[in-house]
Amino acid sequence: MKFKKNLVILSLILINVLVLSLICLALTTISISAEEKVYYVAKNGSDKNPGTLDLPWLSIQHAAETMVAGDTVLIKKGTYNEHVYTMHSGDSNKGYIVFSAYPGETPIIDGTGVTESQNGFIVDKSYIKLIGLKICNWEENAIWIENAGYIEISDCEVHDVCYGIGVADGTHHFELNRVEMHHFDYYGFDASPSGGADCHHGTLNDCIAHSWRDPALGHECDGFALSHEGAQHDFVLNRCKAYNVGDGFVIGGNNVTVNRCSAHDAEVGFKMWGDDITIVNCLGYHNDSSNVELDWDGEPGTTILQNCTFMDAQTYNIWVENAADFLCMYNCILAGGDNIGLAFEQRDVSNYKGDYNLFHNDDVDRVIVVGYTDEFSLNQIEGWKSYSGQDARSLVAYSINKIFVDPTNYDFHLLETSLAVDNGKSAGAPSEDYNGNPRPQGDGYDIGAYER
Repeated sequence: MKFKKNLVILSLILINVLVLSLICLALTTISISAEEKVYYVAKNGSDKNPGTLDLPWLSIQHAAETMVAGDTVLIKKGTYNEHVYTMHSGDSNKGYIVFSAYPGETPIIDGTGVTESQNGFIVDKSYIKLIGLKICNWEENAIWIENAGYIEISDCEVHDVCYGIGVADGTHHFELNRVEMHHFDYYGFDASPSGGADCHHGTLNDCIAHSWRDPALGHECDGFALSHEGAQHDFVLNRCKAYNVGDGFVIGGNNVTVNRCSAHDAEVGFKMWGDDITIVNCLGYHNDSSNVELDWDGEPGTTILQNCTFMDAQTYNIWVENAADFLCMYNCILAGGDNIGLAFEQRDVSNYKGDYNLFHNDDVDRVIVVGYTDEFSLNQIEGWKSYSGQDARSLVAYSINKIFVDPTNYDFHLLETSLAVDNGKSAGAPSEDYNGNPRPQGDGYDIGAYER
């Protein structure tokens, strides 16, 4: 009986200890949460208010001056004619400082009439998030980020600006998600040292850059640009689109992956300046000068084209300026070029490695041109294989209508009878196609950006 009594007492003690522990944990959680404040900004507010939902602030800048790590401001709909700049950083422990649209509403940061600055939102602190904002009508940048780290911009729109979103001077570990940039003069997005340190570790997901304001600027207007200045490195662009701009994607730096992206109705679709660049599952079509360019920047670089579809370039489908830049091309479709399909500016193809590609060209006599001296037609691809030592298993299509479902309307899904079906190389092929469908679907991997 004594043993049972002691056991009951011990059990009660353990239960009390457990309950007290849970209470302490709950109190700790509450105290941490209490430090993370949520403020509100609205057009009917006042910066003398406490920043609550019922008594909001008037200006976003007042929120920037007040908030510290872990704090969030929810901005109600309306047009805010003010320049905003960050005053404090968040951190990895207490969290980000967040500037967010109030749920279901779209606040507009508009530069009309603002004289304090020609930049909409300047971020020079770290651990900052911008969510759901529209920023427009600025004579310089909609958003300018410099010397900052761990920055996230999501579900924002910038338009009618000279520059869209600029990232500079050592900014690192930044991410853009579902951001639309349009009606700009010089770029939608740009990452550059700008006279400072190299930018690195940036990711762009599902972003769109389109519609230059001044077509006379030509190549000066970029959709997405990674500067080839300095030694920028480690960027990933997923499912991004560029159109109606000068150059769609200008890719400098090192260790860059462009995945499931598209560029069309530009001067150049994809312009490469850097090293260790992989373009995979991408589409380039109806670009005036070329779909792909390897431009010489004075240093050798390597570009890999994997499972891409390039069609209907006005001058070159692919152009390689210098033999010191290496081009590796596998499982790609080159079709519908008005002039030259694959062009090597110099009379040297030792820099080219490729196989399992599908060649077509509207000008059947200029499918591949080397130094504007050695030219190979659709009927001479076997000669090209001997000449280059490459493309041993590559194929030729004599009609573009036998490759794609609807090439006239730029539907590049493959016909069931297309030579591209099941004739790709498995090694190095991505696990999904442009639409995100798994590869392979049939007896083998398909050539091009789409898997049938």
